[in-house]
Amino acid sequence: MNSTREERPLRRRLVPPFVALGMGLLFLVMSLSRPTIANLRWHDLVRLLATGGFLGFGLSELVRYFGFRRKG
Repeated sequence: MNSTREERPLRRRLVPPFVALGMGLLFLVMSLSRPTIANLRWHDLVRLLATGGFLGFGLSELVRYFGFRRKG
C-alpha cells in the first residue's frame, strides 16, 4: 500500500521540546553553581528568567504532545 505524502498523518517532532528542556537544565545548573543569591547581578537574573522560559516551554510542549496524542 503506497500512500502519498498528503495521505500520511502529520507527525509533530519531539526535538524542540527536548532541546528547550536540555538548555533549561543547563542554565539551571549554571545558575545554581553561583555562590550566593545575595550577589546576583542583572545577567544572573536574565539567566534565571531564560531558565524558566526554556523549562516552561519544553514541559508545556511535551504535555501538549502526549496529551493530544492520547485524545485522538
